Amino acid sequence: MTKKEEENKNLPPEERKELLLDLKVAIDGPYGTPSDDMFKYERTVLVAAGVGCTPYASILKSVWYQITSGQHQFGVRKIYFYWLAPNPSTFGWLASLFQAILKDLKDLGMSDLLELRPFMTRPPDDATVNNIAMMSGNEIDPITGLKGVKTQFGRPDWVKEFTNIAQQNEGHDIGVFFCGPAMLSEMLDKSCSKVNADPDIERTNTMYFYNKENF
Repeated sequence: MTKKEEENKNLPPEERKELLLDLKVAIDGPYGTPSDDMFKYERTVLVAAGVGCTPYASILKSVWYQITSGQHQFGVRKIYFYWLAPNPSTFGWLASLFQAILKDLKDLGMSDLLELRPFMTRPPDDATVNNIAMMSGNEIDPITGLKGVKTQFGRPDWVKEFTNIAQQNEGHDIGVFFCGPAMLSEMLDKSCSKVNADPDIERTNTMYFYNKENF
């Protein structure tokens, strides 16, 4: 407590009230998150680490609602969703949402809009290995429980992933949005810059723009 605050504390109640009436408070905001800008791009890459998928789940719900209600007013034409999680249980809590979105997109002939790319970053335990073996050849992914989605193991090679996406979307700006730890954010930022500097990608007028939400 400062000397001035100590003095004010000892003032009579009426004088303290007058001081409060003279107090000026400035409120700045509100501000949207970087992921709000995803609708500025026709091609978007969303990267979520663990619970970092929460803001993107909300965004995808909004996209889903707009499409199913016939109010499709955004410019996004392709969404690549990378979800990194350490174990199957982390994927489970949003599996039903993604399954419903994928089903409705398929029914509407818009399956190409959303491409899920889950990665399990830790080695599978014995129970998971047994489950994978039992479900071999099944359309249902044994890790996420999603139909038509295949979980990959380990961590993505981001330069390779972004290069492949750029080659599939020549001539487009691609927005990359991330929610997760700062270390991974730095890796994604550097990967975007490296792909942008690739002469083969540069000739196609394809450019990555990186956005982040660290936690």
